[in-house]
Amino acid sequence: MNIILLIIFAVILCVVIVTAAILVRRAEKEKQAALRQVSEAKTEFLSRISNDIKTPMNVIVGMTALGMEDTDNPEKMAECLGKIDTAGKFLMGLLNDLVDVSKIEMGSFRLHPKPCAFDDIISSIRDMMEPACAKKGIALHMTDGEIGINIMADPMRFEQLLFNLLSNAVKFTARGGEVSFRICNYATYNDMFCADYVISDNGIGMSSEFQELLFEPFTNERQDAAKKKHGSGLGLAIVRNIVDLMGGTIEVDSTLGEGTTIRIHLDIPLAEIQPEQLGEHMISEDPEKILTGKRVLIAEDQPMNVDISRDILERKGMEVVSAENGHVALATFQGSPVHYFDLILMDLQMPQMNGFEAARRIRREKRADAQVIPIIAMSANDSHEDIDACREAGMNGHVAKPVEPQRLYQVMCDHLMNPI
Repeated sequence: MNIILLIIFAVILCVVIVTAAILVRRAEKEKQAALRQVSEAKTEFLSRISNDIKTPMNVIVGMTALGMEDTDNPEKMAECLGKIDTAGKFLMGLLNDLVDVSKIEMGSFRLHPKPCAFDDIISSIRDMMEPACAKKGIALHMTDGEIGINIMADPMRFEQLLFNLLSNAVKFTARGGEVSFRICNYATYNDMFCADYVISDNGIGMSSEFQELLFEPFTNERQDAAKKKHGSGLGLAIVRNIVDLMGGTIEVDSTLGEGTTIRIHLDIPLAEIQPEQLGEHMISEDPEKILTGKRVLIAEDQPMNVDISRDILERKGMEVVSAENGHVALATFQGSPVHYFDLILMDLQMPQMNGFEAARRIRREKRADAQVIPIIAMSANDSHEDIDACREAGMNGHVAKPVEPQRLYQVMCDHLMNPI
């Protein structure tokens, strides 16, 4: 009897051991398969993103070389610079998408609602999409008429949501096609603006299989590259997250070869107060009249950025003094006569002393101009959190890098003419 029990126990033990070995082996195979899938996805993404970067970089390098050969031909030079500008903006859009997806992965992607005019957002979308459609020969149909309400929303993210969807519609619609944007079924209810936003095109469409993966980062439908321009696969993942954060829904109806319709439903709170008047301090005078002769201290650790900023400012007749870090900027301010500098441009990330600490230290100085001199952050860190941190450190404004000269002139003029 004992022998039989031992045999049964031995058999059970063997079965358990064999089963465990099979499960371990299966788990290892699944792990290896998952790792291969991750590796393949990473390789595919790096290949695609590399192509997305190389394409505009090829334009920048090529047009720069051509422009340098045609310095005596203003028309050719202007054409080259225009193409360089377009390629540069494409690169910035790609980098911004990568940053946004990184925030999504880390769970730090946030909305920052504020009162804004709904019609201004729709007008901005129209202004961005009309030239893109005209350039490609696509008919754009947009809802006409003004709705005339103020909403509580993050205007930048709301625009990004609509712009990403419309850009995709234009990208994947052939010349001579049509793209439409309609605001349907809208009404105000319980202090909410409820509406459907419908983007349609008669472009290449999507397969039902791809639609299941549509909002996953780094995904693209596999089609003949000659028929379809691949993107980074980031825009729709960002769209989905914005819709989710706004408490909305998104539906996709697409047929391969026939087109796509995307319907978003959003219930957006109405604003109880009026939106800030953009351009409240817009300067009607020529910025050169305001800026000429003004002294500006630039705190920046990158020599090339200093050279670019110096050229931008000296074009308007400004006197420029540079400091390679926050410590030197503080010492330069301390060693200058009171009211010697009219304005400070402050990078945020610098060695020895960063821009935040330098601004705080300047504000604590016991001199008449320490509290009133405008300090404007000039940094690639341009999130809402970064801008709020600049204000907390005592800075008056923020200009994002890469710097657009007209934007910089406007911000400087605004603070010089309207000191706090």
